[in-house]
Amino acid sequence: MPSPQEQFADSLRSGQEAVAKAVDAPKSAQSAFGTQSPAAAGSFDPNQVIDQVFDFAEQMLRAQREYAKTLNASAASAAEAVRAHTDTGGETKGADAGRSAPAPRRQSRARKG
Repeated sequence: MPSPQEQFADSLRSGQEAVAKAVDAPKSAQSAFGTQSPAAAGSFDPNQVIDQVFDFAEQMLRAQREYAKTLNASAASAAEAVRAHTDTGGETKGADAGRSAPAPRRQSRARKG
């Protein structure tokens, strides 16, 4: 079973792959329709492209930070629930608290004597 760190890294990797595919989709669509992009025609501003790339990277990092914080909060609450469960000796807190299962009955055996 992969460790939590490996699971987190896999989640980030798959998210990044999805974004990369989304970024490549318009380029694929253009080539499928045979249209030429303005960049291919030579009418683009390199500074604008640089700004767009870094803006996109900033958005991705912001999204990854939020995802990591959300994942961390979920893991912390799950760990707390497990800790609370083990601290109570496996008893459930909440609606069923205070209710305990009846003790199993023992059958008495008559001694022959």
